Amino acid sequence: MYIISTSIEIAAPPAVVRDKFLEFSAIPSYSPHGFIRAITPPGDKLQCSLGYGKMNFSPVVTTNEPACFSWTGSVPGVFVGEHRFGFEAGPDPARTRLVHEERFTGLLAFLMGEGLVARSADMRASTQQGFEDFNRLFRAWVEREV
Repeated sequence: MYIISTSIEIAAPPAVVRDKFLEFSAIPSYSPHGFIRAITPPGDKLQCSLGYGKMNFSPVVTTNEPACFSWTGSVPGVFVGEHRFGFEAGPDPARTRLVHEERFTGLLAFLMGEGLVARSADMRASTQQGFEDFNRLFRAWVEREV
């Protein structure tokens, strides 16, 4: 398993941050050209546009709880990704640590590692940068809205 994990502090309580995160229809307003461009929830199966619009897929929601929202998308047997958003309370109840990560498994998961082939493919670094970009855009939007 290969994990890419990022986090950011947001000046709002976890319940507020989670509620704002679930406002999927607002994503184009704060991240129109960002790593995550759209999430459309037709139920337990989402429609997502990620990777700066290069990847469109239909993952399945695997966790929808107050502390975590996650989905799993895959090319069966070849590549599986569990994308997670954690909403963690800290010592200050008015702040949230947003943990944004993905856990990769499957035959091609090594491309998200740190080996020579993975580094030359640059998928890990660009994905991590995309997560960090989304985190910053999301934080700015949440802090403007609350």
